[in-house]
Amino acid sequence: MVKADMASAAIFRRKSGLLQQLKPRSSFMRTTLVIGIVVVASQVLSIAFFWQNLYLPEIKQHAHTSALRLDLLRSADLSGQPSAALIDLELRQFGNLVVVRDPANFPKPVDKWFAELFTDPFEKQLESELNTVARVYFEFKPIPTLWIQAPTKTPMWVSEELRFIQQYSPGIIIGWVLGVPLLTIMAIVVLARQLNRPLKRLQLAAIRVGRGLHSTQLDINSGPSEIRAVNRAFNLMTQQIQQAERGRTVMLAGISHDLRTPLTRLRLTAEMLRDPELAEGMILDIEDMDAILDQFIAFMRDGSEEPMESVDLNELVHEVAHQVHSQLDIHLNLSELPMLQLRRLSFNRLLANLTQNTWRYGDGPFEIRTWASLDRAFLRCRDHGPGIDMARAEELMEPFQRGDQARTSQGSGLGLAIVARIVRQHRGRIQLGNASDGGLELLIELPLKVGLRLSR
Repeated sequence: MVKADMASAAIFRRKSGLLQQLKPRSSFMRTTLVIGIVVVASQVLSIAFFWQNLYLPEIKQHAHTSALRLDLLRSADLSGQPSAALIDLELRQFGNLVVVRDPANFPKPVDKWFAELFTDPFEKQLESELNTVARVYFEFKPIPTLWIQAPTKTPMWVSEELRFIQQYSPGIIIGWVLGVPLLTIMAIVVLARQLNRPLKRLQLAAIRVGRGLHSTQLDINSGPSEIRAVNRAFNLMTQQIQQAERGRTVMLAGISHDLRTPLTRLRLTAEMLRDPELAEGMILDIEDMDAILDQFIAFMRDGSEEPMESVDLNELVHEVAHQVHSQLDIHLNLSELPMLQLRRLSFNRLLANLTQNTWRYGDGPFEIRTWASLDRAFLRCRDHGPGIDMARAEELMEPFQRGDQARTSQGSGLGLAIVARIVRQHRGRIQLGNASDGGLELLIELPLKVGLRLSR
């Protein structure tokens, strides 16, 4: 019993998962699907209503009248009275029926599914009226004609021209059956686009703000009132974020300025100490404090206001390598790259942070490799130090997170956070891990075309 319940639950979960996969993801497709189902259901119900309340009663009434005439023809065929000529004349005058006795003129019935929708209920009504098997055939061309096989001993057919059917316009029928759903779908497309366009603009604007472009503003003078209200709230939010960041930057800059003055005095005092070892230790601590302040300032000034420009990434790598070659052994393996749209100063800071991280916590040599694919450029940096705990790989790219405290007792914990932020601002991806033969490895992927347009 328990196994059966578990199997049923597993089947239910699979079905639920399948339904979730089949469900449209976008609001446009969901709106189209819902309204489309409503329109189709409305058309089906309309056709069913007209069929049950208009067409079917008319067919049965016509079959009843035809059954009376055919019964008269059957009686005359059995008794011989009145004559066939008189019967034919009466049927032509009162029933618009033509008796066909020549087998050469008999119809050759062919299955027509559309016509059988009407002939089948006609046959059933005739069979109920005449208590015999009936056969009905409808011919569309050259003239719409209804053929009924007469229930007589002598083989004969009765034809009835239905010229009124020619008055029906196929265009109107097709327009009603197909045109209404098509017009509905077109209306859905227009309405959905009018709704989705401002939502798309809002999405792009939110992405831009997430990347530090706080100057992004949405239009509040056009569009529906609900969209204008949302845009107005978004603009207010971006302004408040921008003001908060400016205030935080100013505050941190003031703190940095106020702290550097006593640090400078402490350094001068330390240099005047008679104990060289004590003086050296104090100076190193002061330099470390100064570097931490620099990291704080760099983190707060994220470079989002710096303009994009065409930059040779390999040239930046050479510049940074030249600056630190006296402190760190650097091995370069640079492939030809196209020009990238980058913030030069931000990316220079990124490379400097990586080299500084290796100098402080890793072992040389520091390897830098670049290459490109069809749509992305790659930057791989690696040292030969102890590596990191992979369980904390994502955590180490957050602010104020440091690696093994036993070996990283210094630093602010902002170096990799600054690197990750700069990569995200350039719509790139960053992966942190350990090399197979030891050492920390960092892989940066950058799109060859960087930038995000906000359409109006």
